[in-house]
Amino acid sequence: MKHKYYIILFACLFISVPLKASILTFDSHIDIPFDFMQIPNHDPGKDTNMQVDLKKMVEGSLNSGFFVVYVPQGDLDKRGYADAKIKAEKKFSSIRKMTEIYSSKIKLVKNPEAVIHAKENNLLSAAIGIENGYVIGEDLKLLDYYYSLGARYMTLAHIGHNQIADSSIPSSRLNDPKELHGGLSRFGREVISRMNQLGMMVDISHISDKAALEAIKLSNSPVIASHSSVKSLADHPRNLSDEILFEIAKNNGVVQIVAFPSYLKVDKERDYAIRQLGISVARTYGDNEFIPSKHLTTQEFKEGIININKHFPLPSIRDFINHIDYVVKLIGVNHVGISSDFGGGGGVEGWMDARETQNLTNELRKRNYSDLQIKKIWSGNILRVWREVEKKSQKN
Repeated sequence: MKHKYYIILFACLFISVPLKASILTFDSHIDIPFDFMQIPNHDPGKDTNMQVDLKKMVEGSLNSGFFVVYVPQGDLDKRGYADAKIKAEKKFSSIRKMTEIYSSKIKLVKNPEAVIHAKENNLLSAAIGIENGYVIGEDLKLLDYYYSLGARYMTLAHIGHNQIADSSIPSSRLNDPKELHGGLSRFGREVISRMNQLGMMVDISHISDKAALEAIKLSNSPVIASHSSVKSLADHPRNLSDEILFEIAKNNGVVQIVAFPSYLKVDKERDYAIRQLGISVARTYGDNEFIPSKHLTTQEFKEGIININKHFPLPSIRDFINHIDYVVKLIGVNHVGISSDFGGGGGVEGWMDARETQNLTNELRKRNYSDLQIKKIWSGNILRVWREVEKKSQKN
């Protein structure tokens, strides 16, 4: 009898290990600094102070993710567009350089199958996403160019209205009105059409509610919200209303819940303290505004955040999973995923860098999510959308 018990126990262990090992973890939004791959502390192949580097990915079992080509919003003129293109190309080059120099560890991927293949071969993988359609200026051909470089999604706007869409947060620095287009611009509608034709995912994070609803309606392919959370749980302009969530489900798209503290729990005092810290750090470095890609990794900002966290505790992984729970109950488990926004201000208690990625899987298990559901949340849903966007583009 005792012998039979050990056989059953061994069988259960044997069955459970492959299930856990087969979960492909995919983070849909990882920001990189402008000097990525240029200085030792921002070289992901080395021990760094970045929230994501190759060692941390391996230690935390983070298999893959979209490394982001982010360019801040500037003036809507030829000079601004030209400068944005230069900055974008620099980041594309840095991501490609990472995958070339560390080719034995990480692979540049341009389709969902390549993500899966890399995992099967014990390789990390990096896809590329664009944050802020400002980088294409008023030239649709640049969409094709960036697609050729590996871009597989594009966030239509960022903070501040651009030539494509209204932002959820108008820029006071750029003297933005409340609305510039009343949703999407005429050019923005052309952009969505071309993205559908190319097989590039339309990302509605950061854009206004009107623009998001219009984009979902216009897109012939499923859309994504690459890094957003739920407005009903945290009333922040960056978050998605129930109306938008329902439309994403109808569109067969996916919302990638983001580990950005202010989007998980609204704390006005904490947000104010962080804004004041940002202003102070920017002035220290001779800048007129806080530049995440430049200032987030400075010692002054890090020490300031540690002090702020002592007075205003961070949201936790539990708060993060609460947003996933909400989406699952509202529109189903097929329409939700995970993003960190590491490098861009993301990080919650229990998931402060890639080393702690496994904590999310553990918390999902505590909430009684099955292995199949966890696989969908971690990567299945975003890869499904990506695959469908590709297939529909081939029919155009």
